[in-house]
Amino acid sequence: MIREPLAEPASGADEKYIVSKHKRNDDGLYTVTFACGYEGLFSADEYIKYDLFAIEEANRRTLGELIRDVNASRCRSMALSAAKASPKPSASIRMKMISKGFSEDTVDAVIETLMEEGEINDRLFAERYAVRKREKGKSSKSLVVRELTSLGISRDIASDVCEELFCDDGSIARDIAEKKAKNGDSYEKVARYLLSRGFKQSLVMDILADVFGEQ
Repeated sequence: MIREPLAEPASGADEKYIVSKHKRNDDGLYTVTFACGYEGLFSADEYIKYDLFAIEEANRRTLGELIRDVNASRCRSMALSAAKASPKPSASIRMKMISKGFSEDTVDAVIETLMEEGEINDRLFAERYAVRKREKGKSSKSLVVRELTSLGISRDIASDVCEELFCDDGSIARDIAEKKAKNGDSYEKVARYLLSRGFKQSLVMDILADVFGEQ
């Protein structure tokens, strides 16, 4: 698989493409030169799929259409590989594809299709992320929402998922405070920790007053 897009042609994009010559390279890829002077590197599958072996025969497609289709196919293959390697939010995959040189229009169309097909699933990613955070029992619901949105998950999805998976922040904060107090942590240390995990100050003060007594 070629991991970069074809460049846009300087001219001839709207003309039906004609292959003037092609050459198989040592790495198994094909360098194809078109009558308009454009030259591109294609995989063996692309070479066959798009009839790039047909010398001097005008194709029904334009050069611009060919390049858009090839780039969309390459972008899809790479995005799909990234999604299957480990769960990722659509925003992360989008940024990766754009960093590889694919146009925003191509990337957005590919991501939309993969999301419709269920290959990329922002809600599933958010649920798995939130479950891990809940099991660790060290983060407030609001902090996990902020973390998810920072990863590119929409606030609606992040809020909805966390509303379903997280119990009351007070219960989580109280469990943390009681465990840390038993371990000998000071009032100030526990307060700083809870605030750093996204718990509201008023909630933290109330819970610490119960755990440590009024300070």
